[in-house]
Amino acid sequence: MDLNERTKKVLQAVIDSYIQTGSPIGSTVLAKSYDFSLSSATLRNIMAELEEMGFLMHPHTSAGRVPTEKGYRYYIDSLISFDRDTQGITDQLDQASSLQGGDLHHIMEEASQFLAKLSRHTGVVVAPAEPEGTFKHIEFVRLRGNQVLIIFVTNTGTVLNKLVELDEQFTQHELVSFSSYLDEELEHQTLTEVHQRLLEKLREEKASFMRLLEQTYRASQEVQERDSDKLFIGGASQMFETPEFADVDKMRSLFRAFDDKYKLLKLLDKTSKAEGIKVFIGSENPFFEIQGCSLVVGNYQAGNVVGTLGVIGPVRMQYKQVIQVVDYTSRLLSRILGERMQRGIER
Repeated sequence: MDLNERTKKVLQAVIDSYIQTGSPIGSTVLAKSYDFSLSSATLRNIMAELEEMGFLMHPHTSAGRVPTEKGYRYYIDSLISFDRDTQGITDQLDQASSLQGGDLHHIMEEASQFLAKLSRHTGVVVAPAEPEGTFKHIEFVRLRGNQVLIIFVTNTGTVLNKLVELDEQFTQHELVSFSSYLDEELEHQTLTEVHQRLLEKLREEKASFMRLLEQTYRASQEVQERDSDKLFIGGASQMFETPEFADVDKMRSLFRAFDDKYKLLKLLDKTSKAEGIKVFIGSENPFFEIQGCSLVVGNYQAGNVVGTLGVIGPVRMQYKQVIQVVDYTSRLLSRILGERMQRGIER
């Protein structure tokens, strides 16, 4: 939707003021704080038009207005300019030295804390994605009673041992036969393909191996879901300092979301294929059960290695500064990992 210049300036002023104060913005405040050369009545009419268009709203019976998600989206896409100058965060850049040493795990942890310190919100970093492994071998070992140990092995050396309780007993000979059958069916398939193939077999099979096949499918799920330990979250407690999350129920819901790292990891993985900084505002972010959070995400890359990082905070955040922090940290991490890779090649 295209707005005229005067309306754009008023919308930007309302959002800038609301981000700063957290209080609904009225026409009198705008008239005093900005040199619009417009009367309070004219500003009030423009704000009413913006409300009709869905960019602003009245909270409860307040005389002032606050931005909607639609207003924030227009603000980010059309009203604020973004450059890569680090002038706004120069005083804090000495913290970047903590990212230089240690192993990859240490660097990821420090990067999440670095994002949190600079943005004053919650920093999240996903460790670089590794090439997807392929299925190598599955083995079933009969134990006491109806217990069976499933051993799932990939070509990358990932081994998952899972103990399951079946409804009926199988001989070791039957289990070996089933292992050979799956080895042949799943040979050289990626874990994603294995997951899909097992799901298909579950729908097809009607024999006594159904229960064992179901347990094998669940085991393959766990191989994929173990990657959730590659997610690093820093500064989560800083959300307590935000007025928007003073409500205990909101905080409880938010921390439940943090605990479910696998869903967050999947959301961040989806953004890793897109270039540049991405901003999810409120309900645009499918991860959180509650509205009121925004997610600013970027990628870092060294060679063919790609990872994702970002900042989670309230919808009322300093988007320009947070975008700058995410962009700077993604470039910094790309450089640090690139130098580590180069040193490894030179050795």
